[in-house]
Amino acid sequence: MKVVGIMGGTFNPIHLGHIAIARAAREQFNIPEILVMPSYSPAYKDNLCIASPEHRINMISLAIKDYDYMHISTIETDRRGKTYTADTLAEIKEDYDLIYFIIGGDSLFALQNWYKPDYICKHCHLLAANRDNHNSTELMKQKAFLEDNYGANIDFIKCDDYPFSSTLIRDCVKQGQSISKYVGEDVADYIISNKLYID
Repeated sequence: MKVVGIMGGTFNPIHLGHIAIARAAREQFNIPEILVMPSYSPAYKDNLCIASPEHRINMISLAIKDYDYMHISTIETDRRGKTYTADTLAEIKEDYDLIYFIIGGDSLFALQNWYKPDYICKHCHLLAANRDNHNSTELMKQKAFLEDNYGANIDFIKCDDYPFSSTLIRDCVKQGQSISKYVGEDVADYIISNKLYID
């Protein structure tokens, strides 16, 4: 049985919270391989402040280099244009018997507004990490809603809270503050040496 975890996102930049969620997902659900999949142009975000795909891929490479089960997938950056999870699943679903799709708690609450949510729910097992402090009642209510309306299969990843975001990291760069505690030394050095996020 061929099983994979997909961790999609803008990764602008990737940070230690992303890595922690991927590690927790692997440990808790016995996922042999996790593909870190940067989007080309995310459909639901402001794209004005996004580093190039090349820079984001390079940062991901640095962030995951110590984890032999994490690999970069450039499916979405190669496809270019707006990134939709349903299109990605359509492209890869024949290659795997089981796809775990790893998302943050905020995405769980937005999923019904994504492109083809029924298709997404049919073709993957959703793993949600609560990074946004939703209480358990809210999470279970949304889980039940997606299960009842879209046939979703959802479990939750237990993970330590990482109370920072890519937005905070970009703001720190603009203000000349150290970011290594958020992204690690290698990614921090890459951001500084390539003068990313300073405008």
